[in-house]
Amino acid sequence: MADQIPMTAEGYRRLEETLQKERERHDDAIATLASLRDDSNDIEDRNLETAQIDLASMEARIFELEDVLARAVVVEVPPEGEGDGQARLGSVVVLADEERGREMTVQLVSAVEVTALTEGITQVSEDSPVGRALLGRRVGEHVEVEVGDRQVRYTVRSVGAG
Repeated sequence: MADQIPMTAEGYRRLEETLQKERERHDDAIATLASLRDDSNDIEDRNLETAQIDLASMEARIFELEDVLARAVVVEVPPEGEGDGQARLGSVVVLADEERGREMTVQLVSAVEVTALTEGITQVSEDSPVGRALLGRRVGEHVEVEVGDRQVRYTVRSVGAG
């Protein structure tokens, strides 16, 4: 069996919604393609060619989403106040950048979720430099991450449920 993909319940739900939308787009594209074929009179039709390319691209995206969802394993994030206090997949972490005097809130998610999750708290892939640095950290611990051409030092202010 192919590798499992851990992800949050919210990420799984959003990927399912994306798959459903892609399937609907695919059905519409098939109808459009059938209409273009019916109207074709053996003359090269750029619209027909474009529709065929778009259809193949949609089919590849649907296959990819189905594969990810088939291999997905939804991780349970302990409710607020429970668990061991370590940052893990699904955790919402508040970080302080004391050098710049600012705080930021991020949620640790799998790489496939980053593209699927677009609203709300900033999503950080667990395999990104920041994500790798945060995994297993607790409140009060410091992490140093290379951001562009500089090192940034963050202090973990809180670790909570997603």
